[in-house]
Amino acid sequence: MSKSEKIAAVAMTALWGVAVYCFFAFKYPYHIHFQEQYQLFEFTWDYFLSISSVPGGLSDYLGRFLTQFFYYAPLGSVLMALLLGVVQLLSFCIVCKDRRSLPAYALSFLPSIALALFYCDENALGGAAVAIALALGAAALSFLGRKRFVLELVLVPIVYLICGPIALVYVLAVAIREGRKGLPWTCGMLLLLAISPYIASLLVPYPLGRLYTGVHYYRYHNIVPGLLWISAALSLVPALLSGVKLKKNLIPGICTYVLLAGLGCFLVLRSADNVKEEWMKYDFMVRMQMWNRIMYSADHRNPDNPKTVSCLNLALSKANRMADSQFEYYQNGPEGLIPEFRGDYTNPIATGEIFWHLGMVNTAQRYAFETQEAIPDFQKSARCYKRLAETNIVNGDWAVARKYLKALQNTLYYRKWADETLSLMDGNSIFEKREDLRSARDRRLREHSFLFSDTEMDSMLGLLKVEHPENRMALDYLMAWCLLRKDLDRFVQCIPLIDAPSMPKAYQEALLLRWVLTHSDFEGLPSYISPVHARRISSFISDFQANKSSEYMQKNYGDTYWFYYYFRYRSLNDLARDNEKNASDTYGRPYSGGL
Repeated sequence: MSKSEKIAAVAMTALWGVAVYCFFAFKYPYHIHFQEQYQLFEFTWDYFLSISSVPGGLSDYLGRFLTQFFYYAPLGSVLMALLLGVVQLLSFCIVCKDRRSLPAYALSFLPSIALALFYCDENALGGAAVAIALALGAAALSFLGRKRFVLELVLVPIVYLICGPIALVYVLAVAIREGRKGLPWTCGMLLLLAISPYIASLLVPYPLGRLYTGVHYYRYHNIVPGLLWISAALSLVPALLSGVKLKKNLIPGICTYVLLAGLGCFLVLRSADNVKEEWMKYDFMVRMQMWNRIMYSADHRNPDNPKTVSCLNLALSKANRMADSQFEYYQNGPEGLIPEFRGDYTNPIATGEIFWHLGMVNTAQRYAFETQEAIPDFQKSARCYKRLAETNIVNGDWAVARKYLKALQNTLYYRKWADETLSLMDGNSIFEKREDLRSARDRRLREHSFLFSDTEMDSMLGLLKVEHPENRMALDYLMAWCLLRKDLDRFVQCIPLIDAPSMPKAYQEALLLRWVLTHSDFEGLPSYISPVHARRISSFISDFQANKSSEYMQKNYGDTYWFYYYFRYRSLNDLARDNEKNASDTYGRPYSGGL
């Protein structure tokens, strides 16, 4: 390569690295955080042996080592850019020195682009890119030895042990390099690689199929990650096509790079899952208790996914705004308040946060445990370990809490918190120094023993409020649960629990709606109902009976409970009214009397 080509090559790598960093730092930062919270990287010899003793284990260990730094998204983005950059450079390094040119250098970005697409998937693990980098590095290293054929053959089982079946990249890279003269050795290497998984199956407790497809490349073991293997195949393209000779390499190389980089950026942005990223953003903010930031985000873009809405409702309650402002935001039924339990590794961890702040400590503990046990690749979760330590401290099971805290002491970012917590436990001052744990202890249910039931959530929230009258969140969630289910009768029964100087806006709107559904006029309306809301529901009734469009109703009444009641979640009461629709042409009218 000429001097100008070398300068262009450096610029290409730098630009791609900046692009990868910007994507993960600004477009996909919460996928970075998501990866970190579902592993527990410990600096212990036992942990190292348990991971590295499996084929591909060392690359997996190094991937987990890097992933722990994803605790900070900017740092994680830098590491992603560096990792993909290393793969690109090593893909070029396996090209014969006499065939290296700028077009070949541009083609070396192909595996990095495929890996960027691969890591748009939250289940893609860091060890996959590390495995490709190590396999390419082993191929480049084998070219340095004098007795190359012997070294290449010896490295096959070693590379398989380090990288897993991605070691095929190493074998094929060597085969391309040696060409026809190395055909016998290449066949021997392929045979040795083919029997390596069988030998490994006799030594490690993994099915033979997984040893052939990879153990720790993807979070779900029953899925073979196609993009990873495409990236592995593309890493060999520069070596395969480097024999094409051109009179001038600079312009073709730059054009090839611009084409590939543009296509790569387009495909990566198109592959980004914005819905999941938004939920991960809200979940991260709940984890860090960024209540004001959650509401600020919702003000700029109203969330509509039940999981994100549940995070928003939690923030509204923590900020003492739920009773007044809940229906100013999109609501999609009780699922957006307390999502139903699902046996996966994403939903329970967010719902458990709600139970923790409500005071349902045992339920929060169960959700944290279920989350960890549902992680598909059987890793432990630092976030779950921390929550399990907290719930066991609150419940008085300090011996169990110490088990989780001692594991966290072996981590990088959780060590300080674990050390301080253990010190406070030893001094019996944990509840004096940790206000969050003291508050959870004071709010939790102690006098009742019952089986948790999603269908009787109102009864459980009522018990929380009755046993701890100061638990304002329990009241917020109790009333919201009734309103979101459109159970106005139950809502009215809970009104005596309210102890506030004035009736919140959403409650006044719900009471007004029930009033017009059960009375012919406004005579006798309770004094705590504002005349402003009474006049507004009159306008709502007129517009609704005039069959105004839903867009018009949302524009003028989208911040009211009445709009939610008639235009959002379909409750059992709605279904019952649907059955009576043909029997009466007054279906759906909130008020039929004169005003």
